[in-house]
Amino acid sequence: MWLEAAATVAAEAIPLPLVCDPHDVWRSDWAPLLPMLLDEALPVAERAAIFHASLVDALVGQAVRVRERTRVVRVGLTGGCFQNRILTEAVVTRLEGASFQVLLPAQVPCNDAGISYGQAVEAAARLL
Repeated sequence: MWLEAAATVAAEAIPLPLVCDPHDVWRSDWAPLLPMLLDEALPVAERAAIFHASLVDALVGQAVRVRERTRVVRVGLTGGCFQNRILTEAVVTRLEGASFQVLLPAQVPCNDAGISYGQAVEAAARLL
């Protein structure tokens, strides 16, 4: 919430390396962000904005890579991080611009309150 409130300026993303692990999971390397985040010469607003822009790029990049391998075109955004308006609006805009269908929580909370529901769905799917 502090980063969201602080991100009051526009900023360019820092590219984050994206690697597919042996389990076919795409992972972003956050190391390139650390020097910028620790740079006290940069205003907090700028650091917060760069962080958001970099996270948006990483998330969209992961979705595109998954689509290249699986043809998935529907992306669900949930979890507490998607209570962040800046992050959610930017990711939705970019994903839709890349021809993804974006799903947002409507009946189940996106934060920890929805975890047990997700666990129940996962357990039910494994029984089928």
